[in-house]
Amino acid sequence: MIFIILGWLSLSACEKFLEEKPKGFLTPDNFYENEQDLEAAVIGVYNGLRGTGESFMARRLQFLTWFCSGEAFSPNSAEQEQLSNYIFTADHPDINRVWTAMYSLISRANNVVSRAEGMEIDQALKDQYVGEARFLRALSYFYGVRLWGALPLVTEEVANISEVEIARSPIAEVYNVIIADLEFAGGALPSVNQTGRASSAAAKGLLAKVYLTRASSDAAEADDYQRCAQLCQEVIEMPEHQLMSDYQQVFGPPNEHNAESLFEWQADRTIADSELSVLGSFTLPKGIRLIEAQTPSDGGGIVSTIPFFNLYEEDDYRRESTVVTEGKNTNGAWVSWEQFQIPYPAPCWKYVDRTATTRNEFAFCGNFIVLRLADVYLMRAEALNELQGPTPEAYDLINAIRARARNHEGSEPGSGPADLVGLDKTSFRDAVLHEREIELGFEGHRWFDLVRTGRLIQTLKTESPKLPIADKHMLFPLPPDELTLNPLLTQNPGW
Repeated sequence: MIFIILGWLSLSACEKFLEEKPKGFLTPDNFYENEQDLEAAVIGVYNGLRGTGESFMARRLQFLTWFCSGEAFSPNSAEQEQLSNYIFTADHPDINRVWTAMYSLISRANNVVSRAEGMEIDQALKDQYVGEARFLRALSYFYGVRLWGALPLVTEEVANISEVEIARSPIAEVYNVIIADLEFAGGALPSVNQTGRASSAAAKGLLAKVYLTRASSDAAEADDYQRCAQLCQEVIEMPEHQLMSDYQQVFGPPNEHNAESLFEWQADRTIADSELSVLGSFTLPKGIRLIEAQTPSDGGGIVSTIPFFNLYEEDDYRRESTVVTEGKNTNGAWVSWEQFQIPYPAPCWKYVDRTATTRNEFAFCGNFIVLRLADVYLMRAEALNELQGPTPEAYDLINAIRARARNHEGSEPGSGPADLVGLDKTSFRDAVLHEREIELGFEGHRWFDLVRTGRLIQTLKTESPKLPIADKHMLFPLPPDELTLNPLLTQNPGW
């Protein structure tokens, strides 16, 4: 939390600090002078999505959500194996890294919102920049409330170290801040932004997910499902966004910011100089040559678990578009995943440019897609089912997703997965959750979906009966150092 105090210093990563002629000591008071200054500060907020040491979306958030959801595990990292095996403790480094990066980003966003208020610049442009900062603040708090529950709420620029000692606010209050931020962003931002910055579609789509998540929480309100369904419909009707006809066209550097994408974290320095993703490097299958520049030592850091891999039907196009199941080894022999150097399917295709000719991460690692239209389709189908049972429209939405999964690279449709018919409310709910797992595999949703639907423990115990998962694992522990720094904080139950 000390990063809240020093958050404005992080703006030094912005080009403004590198290009501006010296004016003496640069402070927040003399930095925010014009539109260019405010935009540079907003870029600093986007840069916070990476976090120090790739500690947020570039790596660590995926470590928490992929490994703890049973999607993936790391066969050569004892630190990350603790997450997969549910033997991690409160002082696990990745928990602290995500917490610290999250609050650093929140601090940057607070500074933009606070400082913009008194600036005499074009109001529409000011609203856009503030809307971007509030979108990113809402995104951060939304991750936080789902990972840790009640949170210390900081929504103003912090100038005094005494302000760091803040107690945790109930999740209802955290959700209220998230909702207010996204409502503002939804009205202030452009309908689409192809450079990796937030748009009104992203704000409305994320707000729909907020309502869907809150609907099954202790802070639930009676109209949460209805609000989710309505916002999803608004996004679906936006002419700027459509489902891509080919599932493989959704991912990878050649397909960044396509019509299906609502918001992506940039992994290629498009927005800020210090952006970098290592997900492509880690998810390549070790000892298999998939791209021209790959070396024998590349990959193997992250593999798919067998239970998750088995969720895909064999002729589901999404399986071959998500994980690598075969390839040539270093001797030139064609082998299946059981014969890989690390014998597991590799979940790399969503993060690797298949046409890459360089090993440089900036060139072949794909963006992390935070939200896309297929997710919105499935959210609306789920919300409609909760409100009315499986309506014809709910079937149309989920079956549109399944129909694309039969379309193999634009060729004749395959035999599966078949359209859904004849389900009751409970079985349709199960079907939507399953569809979300395989449609959005390795996009960071499964852990959150299993927690919000109360299925985390049962699902992982079924896949791995000896896994020591317990009720306390429905939330992550707060980092012990934070409890020491802030005596008003309390630890989550069981930790």
